[in-house]
Amino acid sequence: MSETAKVERRIRISADHVDRLNRLAQAHEITEDRIVEKALDILFSVTELLDGEAERRGWASLSEDALQRVWDNEEDARYDNWQELYGPPARARD
Repeated sequence: MSETAKVERRIRISADHVDRLNRLAQAHEITEDRIVEKALDILFSVTELLDGEAERRGWASLSEDALQRVWDNEEDARYDNWQELYGPPARARD
């Protein structure tokens, strides 16, 4: 297990949150500091997920524009009726 640097920082939370944090720590037999650390890990993971999602949406938007330019042109328009050009021939009815 690697040793990480610890930094002490004072934060202000409501008395209700302090009470809930104390009860949670006692119920799980861990320190309040450890609960806060785990909560921050979850928060940072969600933030990374949301930031990654925004980045994916940005790339998707850029790729949609490029794809639209490639597909939306006169040369490609003749393939829009691909079923007429390449579809199976209609079967004769008996």
